Amino acid sequence: MDNLPNPAPPQPDLKDLRAQYEQLQQLVSSLLLVLIVISGTLTIFLMRQWRFATSELESVAPQAAQLMMEHTNNYAMTQDLVRKLADYGRTHADFAPIVAKYHLNDALPKPGTASVTSTLPATATSKN
Repeated sequence: MDNLPNPAPPQPDLKDLRAQYEQLQQLVSSLLLVLIVISGTLTIFLMRQWRFATSELESVAPQAAQLMMEHTNNYAMTQDLVRKLADYGRTHADFAPIVAKYHLNDALPKPGTASVTSTLPATATSKN
């Protein structure tokens, strides 16, 4: 068999290595600068979005508080209606199948448990 000597790869010159090193160092520095600019831009964008969202939340808060109060009142009236229908079903046998079908007795809060109206605040106008 022929034993061919493998030629050694040419050794890069020290000047070439130094030039590649400097180019790589410039590339890394440029990328870091671009990263700083992009992160600063993103930070400014997110701060503006936060400011807009905060101002919008402050303008909507009174309306939301009013809606919560209306919901609380409507929930209390609905519970009263369900209670009256369940009582009516107990006294009138013709209405009992409807009470059983819609589980009106199960929809009533059990005695001793807190209702939704007692756990909601009276007004939602407090600020943090």
